[in-house]
Amino acid sequence: MRLWDLLCPPTCIHCGKDVYTQGEWCDTCLQAVMHERCIIGPKFSSLECIYILANYVGGIKTMLHDIKFNGKKERALGAAPFLQRFTVTCLDMKYVPTIVVPIPISESKRKQRGYNQVEVLFKNWVMQQGWNWVDLLLKLDGSKPMWTLTKEERRKNMKGHFLVRPTMVDVYVDKEISVLLVDDIYTTGATLLEAAETIHTVLPKTNIKALTLASGA
Repeated sequence: MRLWDLLCPPTCIHCGKDVYTQGEWCDTCLQAVMHERCIIGPKFSSLECIYILANYVGGIKTMLHDIKFNGKKERALGAAPFLQRFTVTCLDMKYVPTIVVPIPISESKRKQRGYNQVEVLFKNWVMQQGWNWVDLLLKLDGSKPMWTLTKEERRKNMKGHFLVRPTMVDVYVDKEISVLLVDDIYTTGATLLEAAETIHTVLPKTNIKALTLASGA
């Protein structure tokens, strides 16, 4: 056990029960939220499927809220068991994406928050797999907060708010590549669908899947 763990004994990130290392869940809280599933992308869309690792309830909901709005980046350690399980799924499917692309936040939001929560949650895990993390997309300012909108309003709100980085177009335009989009939460799919359409319009030879940590769907 590390000195820090002796000074500040680790507890479950949701219920506070004693655990072995910082960032762990107790078995009860972990099983209450873990729910890996795959949603097939809408017909005629550029998004093949969305992998979801947990239900957006309880400890996951609190963890993501703290990372996103309370500056508690260290709580991203709680994503580890869900990502480890998905690693096994990828091995079983023999799935290796050419590039992993995070859903970006706008420059104004990054200045306000100091970081993109998607990067905090996923980047270390992606690098551990030996996969290529590529900031392919830019997010333009001007969209409204998604939590205030209906499903149809979300779709319209995201329209035209992503852009493939111009420097990346020549790198991938003539290549058949597999893209894994990553985001923290799946709600209606408006964000992921718009990101996938943006990529596919510029890079038509791409096969696009998505991965999110949690969903209430």
